[in-house]
Amino acid sequence: MDSSYWVNLLLTINRFLGVFPSGRRGFLRWLHSLWCLFLLLYICIGSICKLVEFRLDMPTIEKLLYLMEFPGNMSTIAILVYYAVLNSPRSYEVELQIHRLIRGLESKAIRIVYKKQGQRTLHLMVTVIVFHVLCSVVDMINYNFDIWSTFYSNSVYNLPALMMSLGVLQYALPLHLLCLLLEQMSISVEDLKLRQRPSRDITKLDAGYESAFAVLVDAGGGTSLLIEEMRSTCNRIDLIHKELLSRFGLYLLLNMINSLISFCVELYFLFNFFDNPLWEESKLVVYRLFWLVMHGGRIWFILAVNEQILEQKCNLCQLINELEVCSSHLERTINRFLLQLQTSIDQPLEACGIVTLDTLSLGGFIGVVMAIVIFLIQIGLGNKSLMGVALNRSNWVYI
Repeated sequence: MDSSYWVNLLLTINRFLGVFPSGRRGFLRWLHSLWCLFLLLYICIGSICKLVEFRLDMPTIEKLLYLMEFPGNMSTIAILVYYAVLNSPRSYEVELQIHRLIRGLESKAIRIVYKKQGQRTLHLMVTVIVFHVLCSVVDMINYNFDIWSTFYSNSVYNLPALMMSLGVLQYALPLHLLCLLLEQMSISVEDLKLRQRPSRDITKLDAGYESAFAVLVDAGGGTSLLIEEMRSTCNRIDLIHKELLSRFGLYLLLNMINSLISFCVELYFLFNFFDNPLWEESKLVVYRLFWLVMHGGRIWFILAVNEQILEQKCNLCQLINELEVCSSHLERTINRFLLQLQTSIDQPLEACGIVTLDTLSLGGFIGVVMAIVIFLIQIGLGNKSLMGVALNRSNWVYI
């Protein structure tokens, strides 16, 4: 099956859930915009009702952190709907720029890039949909197959989570195309290295070795031209990456903050369960484990897709360093390209200038998680101590 089929299928699902522009004009675009606004209003009303109806007895700080997920969901989905309704020309412009770069490759390389992109799209789409279907099934079991309760719970929790996961894919898949472009550039440099090797029947003792070596290395200036084209393409890749990040930066930042807080709260609730197990709540524990995987995986995925581009740039930098140089012009061209790559590697992009999009940032996230969870555990232990004192005082006999 054609790889573009899976990309179009994913875009259709995104459009149906109101997180991607319709690509139409006139009446159909207005109809899609109304549908996006209806979904946003539906989620906002359900979340507000959940906030009003929340009556669990817990400390204020725990309740505040637990309920922060709902305004976080509403704000992140509002950003996606804004892009889907009002920002459609910009999204298609970025896609066109990426496809123009791909068309500059050889026909075989183009087929490889689109085939890998289709496989990646299928893998991510199936993973996201199957995961959220499993969450819905666990939720249904948790409510003893009560249709109305399950529908309401999925509308408040699972539907916004699915929309946000698909929103992350809108950022990740174009980055994967850029990563594949850099991979093809590395393959071209490897082929260039092979072409630079002199023939086996020419040895260093031959008088024509030096001239033959020089012709092979620069190939009449063709190597310099190829390196210069790669440098230009790499510069355009960096500009596209920055443009994507300027569009999705606020969404990614809110998404990571929301996932971080939810991850801390769910981890604390799991600690409470294992501290005092109530096996009738084991179904809810399974649901919390799914939620932990989703929020933790979402943070890791956002950071990992950006690191893949850095890894490809590092690999490309190493391959260019291994090229043979026989002229000052080729040396200057290679040095300019290496300087550009090194500058790009040393300055990783940030979401709104706050969070560095690199897996090295996971250490900071883990530190924040541990601090919040320990803080919640201390509050819980303090409340238990106060309750114990109150119970002891109630049993005192006053004379």
